[in-house]
Amino acid sequence: MRMNKDQIAIYLNEHPEFFNDYPELLQKIKAVELEDLPLEPLGTLSLADRIIKRAHDDKEHLKSKLEWMLEISQANEKIQEHLFDIERLILTSSNLDQLVGQLREEIASRFAIPHVLVCLVDGADFFIENKLKDKYGEPLNEALKFVDRETATRWFAGGNKPVLRGEVKEESEWFADSDLNESIESEALIPIVVRKQVAGAIVLGSGKRFHFHPGLRTDFLERMAEKMAIALDNIFLIDRLSRQTVVDKQTGLYNRSYLEPVLFREFDLARRRQKSLSCIKLHIDYLNELIDTWGETAGETVLASFGKILKTNSRSCDILIRTDIGEFLALLPEIDYTGAALMAKRILKALNQLNFEEFSGFESPDVRLGIGTFPGESIHSHRDLLDAASRGLTEGNIVRKKRA
Repeated sequence: MRMNKDQIAIYLNEHPEFFNDYPELLQKIKAVELEDLPLEPLGTLSLADRIIKRAHDDKEHLKSKLEWMLEISQANEKIQEHLFDIERLILTSSNLDQLVGQLREEIASRFAIPHVLVCLVDGADFFIENKLKDKYGEPLNEALKFVDRETATRWFAGGNKPVLRGEVKEESEWFADSDLNESIESEALIPIVVRKQVAGAIVLGSGKRFHFHPGLRTDFLERMAEKMAIALDNIFLIDRLSRQTVVDKQTGLYNRSYLEPVLFREFDLARRRQKSLSCIKLHIDYLNELIDTWGETAGETVLASFGKILKTNSRSCDILIRTDIGEFLALLPEIDYTGAALMAKRILKALNQLNFEEFSGFESPDVRLGIGTFPGESIHSHRDLLDAASRGLTEGNIVRKKRA
């Protein structure tokens, strides 16, 4: 084993008998005068010098690393700021034309990505809408493309994750119908996932090779696509609802046509955001008997009173729906079972004060309430949530009010 200078010095200090075998070396050492020290080193550093140099090098390395981390942090902060602005615009877009146009403009200006395309799966019920191409294709041909489900499945055969291509050696399939095809050198395909299925994609194209490449961080892009899915869902829902009557005239609440799409949407949002969603189902048991005895006007009076009580005892973000002749449903975003039970008790208390003296024998209505809450046991879909509230209604787990 070879020893360095410091190890040799330590050895000689601890083993002076070494000089018994090398007396000439000892004589040379003794011949060195003190005033001649220190001797010029032969291209080496002392132990102390090396320690000082190592500390200096470590300090410079740490400083460089900290500066690098600061630059990365500032860059990420800037990206976050840009994405927040884009997401805000996306979520406040009121129609598809505006949404796609703003997305394209903002990505180009903020990230210097000139080519942006939105692809949507046509003929599927992801967005509660069919035949998207027939309805939306014409005004948005430059920025919107429609594909069938098989094509979207093939694009993301490896899973619902972004696909990045650093070099586009041949014509881009994604920009195949665009005049910009020949200028695309690298591209990215980010899936728009709705209810765990690919419902479309955001396609980004760059004129620079390896602007996008495998290994590039994509969590920012995936988050943007997630907000895009929410915005599209809202736009198509609003569009669909604008073409039909969704308000119940007797109660002022939403009618049954609103139930399926809004329950679908709210459950998906709760699952994505990992938030609670509760559902209260309420039934007036004596309504048919009341109408048979006192007529339609009596039924309308009771229903109007119920609608008013539900509105008074709910938040502005709660969604109130009349689902059947004497049945109501309240969707409560970000409310757990305890909160839903408290609201149910407030509703019952208000109903207990009702007294329809003009309808003899039916002064106080019979009412049942049931509650379902996500997350909860065996609740994996919006229908499971509705079934849980229906079971509570059947089991009568909320006190039933008797007629006087």
